[in-house]
Amino acid sequence: MHLSRWALGVALAGALCCGTLAQDEDKEVERLFGAAIHGRVVIRSQAANRLVALGEIGEARILQELSEEGLGLAAMGPPIIEAIGLCHSAQLRAALWPALMDGDFPWRPSVARALAEKPRPSETSGFAEHLTDPLAEVRAAMVKGFGEAQGGLDELNTMLRDEDDRVRRAAALALLDRGQGRALWFLIEELKREDKFFERPTGMSARIMVSRALSKRGVDLGAYDSRLASTIKVNAEALQKLIQSQEGERPPMESWQIASGPVLGERIGLELRSCRAGEFFLRWTDTDQLLVGQGNAAVVTLPPGTTQRLVQDLTRGYDHLEGRRFFGAAGCDMEQVLLRRSPQAPSETLVIAKGPAFVPDLRPAPLTKAYGPLIATLPDQESSDPRLHNLRSRAHAALALLGGPLP
Repeated sequence: MHLSRWALGVALAGALCCGTLAQDEDKEVERLFGAAIHGRVVIRSQAANRLVALGEIGEARILQELSEEGLGLAAMGPPIIEAIGLCHSAQLRAALWPALMDGDFPWRPSVARALAEKPRPSETSGFAEHLTDPLAEVRAAMVKGFGEAQGGLDELNTMLRDEDDRVRRAAALALLDRGQGRALWFLIEELKREDKFFERPTGMSARIMVSRALSKRGVDLGAYDSRLASTIKVNAEALQKLIQSQEGERPPMESWQIASGPVLGERIGLELRSCRAGEFFLRWTDTDQLLVGQGNAAVVTLPPGTTQRLVQDLTRGYDHLEGRRFFGAAGCDMEQVLLRRSPQAPSETLVIAKGPAFVPDLRPAPLTKAYGPLIATLPDQESSDPRLHNLRSRAHAALALLGGPLP
């Protein structure tokens, strides 16, 4: 009798313990899910990754939100979307490809990165379809996925000519992983970069990313230090040794594939990032040059005095805003304007941002007025340089989606 009571007590205690553990597990799932969506920006990705690391119970919580009564993929946001790339659920992965193919889906770069995290050989054609996507972030992820899914070498070699450095890096690394040593020449150019976009050290960022990627692949960079200029003695010697170790001659390269140094005299910068219409990096210099792109930018010579006039127009636009420098809310669409009022002054940054929905009159009228003369300087004809091809029309389209159309 006593044994039966003891056994019953053990069983009840076990049931209570399991119930408590289940409740604790459910609470942890909800905590991580909430933190991934509504937590501080710096912890959202970590929370999302910890959620999917719980396995089926974490994946089931995300899947629940894809039902008709749920939040939907877009509302869950980039951290959870990118974490789906680590999931085993075929249902979750199946939700990513339609989102990528939807030109109006707000977080397409995040979807692309999720798909490229663990690419399937059966998806090679899907990756190939988006190698010409208007968004460079999407193209870069698709190149990575395409390469790992054993896509064709011809397509990867074509992507080495992409106008965006992120895409070219992804293509060169994918080719290197496939035993194509010739691709290392293009990464050596990245290790030599010294360019900046105003105060942003774009060249150093490229050097750091490439040196880490090559070291991970066992490429001997010697004493090369990506945080230091490529021209200092230790780096120059390391690069020369790497070049001498290459078989065959350096392949011919387009201007935008070649490393460049910093640009002097930047006065106005306009960075446009549209989750649907692409990305644009534009600068106007004291020497009346329009620079298009990052890295070794395309150069358009403008009539004398153009930049000074544009600086004056934009300065008046800034002054009418009474010190306000941010409009809208953080999202996948962004206009960033940089202005140096004098050649030696630091740049003043103004940002307009929003999500995928159109926001009427988001861009303040004084800025819209100042944009007109800026965009009028952009070339608008066919060009063999992909950065300049119908540039004005493309920039107009992006601006209309971002802060509203120009008059």
